[in-house]
Amino acid sequence: MCDWLSGASHLNELEMNTHSVFRILHIVGGVIWVGAAVFTAVFLIPAARAVGPAAGPVMRELTVVRKLPIYLLAIAFVTVLSGGVLAYRDMGSMGMSWFQQGSGLSFGVGAVLAISGLILGLTVNAPTVKKIGALSAQLQKEGRPPTAEEDARLQALQDRLFLASRIIAVLLVLATVAMAYARYM
Repeated sequence: MCDWLSGASHLNELEMNTHSVFRILHIVGGVIWVGAAVFTAVFLIPAARAVGPAAGPVMRELTVVRKLPIYLLAIAFVTVLSGGVLAYRDMGSMGMSWFQQGSGLSFGVGAVLAISGLILGLTVNAPTVKKIGALSAQLQKEGRPPTAEEDARLQALQDRLFLASRIIAVLLVLATVAMAYARYM
């Protein structure tokens, strides 16, 4: 009988194709997520802060109109979930003990770092961006500059977003290093 007709061969090929799809989702999603996080933390937020209120329309376009934070969270979820599927497949019969040695340990450290970045994005960045957007929209609707109190609130929110974004970028770069290193253990 031909190899492609045999059930075992077909199943193995299907498993490999499924594994490849999850691996592509994980790697491409990770590249986009990490790249966007580093770009945002190192270039976008510092430039917006340096420009001041004039950056408002661009930031509004990115966050409200083009919904960049929602896309990045979706990419982050796809990356983490596909990584979970890959880890489950790789651990096989070893179960959780796979995470205690070699590549499993390195992948596990990378996963903890990436999941920490996702949680920080969900709990700090997303609500902070929403608050900045709401206050900026209110000021724009009213056609006035911020009061001293509103300006202080905006500054505090921007500071929080800047710090959290830098922490997320570092976590994701370290996760990438751990994941890349795992293949050599």
